[in-house]
Amino acid sequence: MVNTLSNIYNSLLVATANHNVFSIQVLISLVYVLALALSLFRAMRQRELFSDFLCIAVVVSKYMLTTLLMERALMFLANTQRGDLAQNVYLGLCAFNILSIFIVYRLHIRFSYKYGGLFFVVLRLTLVLALAHFILWFKFVVLDIQEGFAVLHYLYSFTVLYISGALGVLILLPRLVNTRAGRVLSLQLPRG
Repeated sequence: MVNTLSNIYNSLLVATANHNVFSIQVLISLVYVLALALSLFRAMRQRELFSDFLCIAVVVSKYMLTTLLMERALMFLANTQRGDLAQNVYLGLCAFNILSIFIVYRLHIRFSYKYGGLFFVVLRLTLVLALAHFILWFKFVVLDIQEGFAVLHYLYSFTVLYISGALGVLILLPRLVNTRAGRVLSLQLPRG
């Protein structure tokens, strides 16, 4: 069972120097771009909250920039074989997430007087994502543990993939946020 999960992890989620044309990250990127186009269309026809449009624009921009940052780090690693320096990319990813939270907040203060449900979902999921990046950076760089705690890598990969996919679904269908499925996707705990 563990070997099967390990093989699935290695084939789908591990970034290597060999680039596949089709991957889960490419599919998520396409969903994000489609969500931005649909959001722009709905915003122009005034069928969507401006708050949702701002959140979607920031999430898509952040995802594309962090994808480029990771691609650059992989190219650096392939050219120089300096994994110790490339591991700092996780701190950069954490910083991008925190910066995107600040940007979406400032955009709402400046342009939108209403906070939609998607705003709070984006904040919550982006904070979880930033925390996951920081934990992995802390493990690699500060604690200098390279090989141990393999379960942390699996948990990190699952967390990043889940949040990216969940955000993709929620920004593609922002009305889903206020439903039970939206609450499950956004990791919102039930109120008792």
